[in-house]
Amino acid sequence: MKKVVVCISFILLITFHETFPVFNQIYGLEDSHFKRIAISKFDSSFLYAASKNSLFKSKDNAESFQKIAVFKDEEIQHIFFDSYLSDVLFIVTTRHLYKFRDKLEKIYSSFDNQEIYTAVKHKGKIFIGTSGGIYYSAEDLLNWSKLKSLRENIIFWIESDFKNDRVLIASDKGVYILLANDTLNRVFVLRQEEGDDRAGLIPKIIKINVFNSNEIWLGTNRGLFVSKDSGINWKKLYITGLNNLEINSLEQTELQKNTLYLGSNKGFFEIDTIKKKSKEIFEGLNSSYIYWVRFTPRGEIYLATKKGLFKKYHFTSFQKKNTLIAILNKEPSIRDVHERVMRYNQVHPEKMEKWRKLLKYRGLFPKVDLDYDKTIYGTAGTSTYNGKSFVGPRDWGVSFSWDLGDLLWNDYEDDIDTRVRLNTQLRLDILDEINRVYFERLRLKKEINDADSEVEKSFEKGLRLKELTAMLDGYTGGYFSDRLDQLNERVSEN
Repeated sequence: MKKVVVCISFILLITFHETFPVFNQIYGLEDSHFKRIAISKFDSSFLYAASKNSLFKSKDNAESFQKIAVFKDEEIQHIFFDSYLSDVLFIVTTRHLYKFRDKLEKIYSSFDNQEIYTAVKHKGKIFIGTSGGIYYSAEDLLNWSKLKSLRENIIFWIESDFKNDRVLIASDKGVYILLANDTLNRVFVLRQEEGDDRAGLIPKIIKINVFNSNEIWLGTNRGLFVSKDSGINWKKLYITGLNNLEINSLEQTELQKNTLYLGSNKGFFEIDTIKKKSKEIFEGLNSSYIYWVRFTPRGEIYLATKKGLFKKYHFTSFQKKNTLIAILNKEPSIRDVHERVMRYNQVHPEKMEKWRKLLKYRGLFPKVDLDYDKTIYGTAGTSTYNGKSFVGPRDWGVSFSWDLGDLLWNDYEDDIDTRVRLNTQLRLDILDEINRVYFERLRLKKEINDADSEVEKSFEKGLRLKELTAMLDGYTGGYFSDRLDQLNERVSEN
């Protein structure tokens, strides 16, 4: 009888573990109080983790970390990857904005003891949210300006909406939308009157639904708000256990529709946005204060908490044949495609850097003049030299001249700046289109793999798949199909 009970308990334990995998704490880190995680969208094994004052880097799915920076007299507020360059990270601290590639570069310092809360990169521009408004600049110029219409606002969060070419701003006076034509609209007004639902609210984070860009979620210190019409109308979501919860992070995964995950000061929750139900997920966690939540494309969750970093596989089906990770194994990575697209279309940042380097040496090269002269003695028709003319010695001359002013300032630098701006905008437009085509192709491939035997529907999807492949070939000079064939041959051999 005891053996039967033990077997049943063992089976239940295995079933529970497979159905509800628990969080595992990530060890090997000096700090325990973590505020942010940034995962590369080009390679999910590449990530950064930020504690209050230190930045850590991992290239092996958080198996090991390397401390790469320590910030004195300032705290890390936020970290995020560049939208197009996979190895560029931005670090927001209370006093500065840094850019990290091979080394740490300070690109902005706060004014008049203003505190920095957040930053974002949108369409080649960087926006910085501070306790004294928003500062912005084109990334290639770093000539900072202040958004005058929000100069008295405390900016808590800025969200980039690439698809609709707009920037969403959460401040102490409400939520604003900055459009491409620099029009600023306030779409959510905070109240000061006691008893009003919006009195005392602090908007902490904005999230745009990855499946429907017209739906926007707003996480505050007093619960969750939603707009289903691009910010025109808002309402509070009254969900048991979440009514006035302080929300720190909002996250979605493309593997699961109608579901929102949030990190709060009282735990980690999974929200069914249709049924308006919540479920707290706490297995394996020893901290209820969740600062940040991030998903990888294959369904791993990373949490940054007051008591360390945690990780788990939330979807146990990620190893199945037609899941995203299996499909990606047979596809060129988006990073490789970006690199080939930029080089094939001659819009790679290295090209612009080469222009600038060559221009520096222009002042060292002289202007060369080649002279030729000859002397003619006598003129035909006169008595001199019996009416004959003679050509004297031919004189050749070479002269060199330098304009030393070119070593300090070259007139061509203005032309280079203009060409760089145009080239940068062209590169962003091309990569934005590549992102759309690449990921639409992956979604379509997944649908085809999972589709039933309806011939007509499968034919239409297969035709669209070939069309998207042809578009990628056009941008990469045929590289995409060649690389696709190589990867599929390698998988079939294994």
